[in-house]
Amino acid sequence: MMRLLLETATDVCSVAVARGETLLAEYTAPEAHRHSSHLTVYIRQVLAAAGVALREVEELVLSDGPGSYTSLRVGAATAKGLCVALPGLRLRVVPTLAALALAAPAAEAPTLAVINSRRGEVFGQLFLGARSRDPLSLVGTTQEAGHLARPQVPATVGKQGMPPGWHPYFREPHNLRLLEPDWLEQIVLAASTAHFRVCGPGGERLLEHLPPGAHRPELSGPRHCSAVHLLAPASAPTTSRLVDVATYEPFYLNPPFVTTSAKKTLG
Repeated sequence: MMRLLLETATDVCSVAVARGETLLAEYTAPEAHRHSSHLTVYIRQVLAAAGVALREVEELVLSDGPGSYTSLRVGAATAKGLCVALPGLRLRVVPTLAALALAAPAAEAPTLAVINSRRGEVFGQLFLGARSRDPLSLVGTTQEAGHLARPQVPATVGKQGMPPGWHPYFREPHNLRLLEPDWLEQIVLAASTAHFRVCGPGGERLLEHLPPGAHRPELSGPRHCSAVHLLAPASAPTTSRLVDVATYEPFYLNPPFVTTSAKKTLG
């Protein structure tokens, strides 16, 4: 099966082409925020490098989020446009945090996959040891089409099925507010109780917010999102899903960040 893979969840855009599980070509933009102006250019470049015509592509694999609202919108719009233009082209989506966790080196320790969100915040989700490929929640129950959530500070609930020290809230993707003491305390408690590692582009931000003296988890695995990371999860039904092109919306998690202009309005 010929696949075109698009990673647009963060500020870096990445495109790849694969036949089955064999990577043929890949390109990751060296500069940030090039999605709207360069995504289609990168697609043409990667297809040409792989010697593949667009009409040969049978499945388009898209990073589902969470991530940048605008970046996800650009990726979804491009993917939908290609599927409409090429009848029969299937659209498959992969949870972005799951792709990061599964791209980390095999290990027994739990993995906290994180992506930068707004200032002082990261999107995060906990996964069991990558060696077993048995995550706590690869496709969380909140990952409905276009779901927007502003989670509250975790309440005290049972910890069934969680590693020691971890709150059940980390089962699914959430916006971890590192500037709020109650949220940061959850991570510090987990770090002091059990060994775990951090992967993803939000890893350095998370470590920067840990208080002095707190145990610092290991940074291991990918530091950025790449279309290559989508390839393995796209081949497994538990880590990806086919979606309807007409109704699909990315998993934004956060609503768009809108600011009010300082300029005076007319009238």
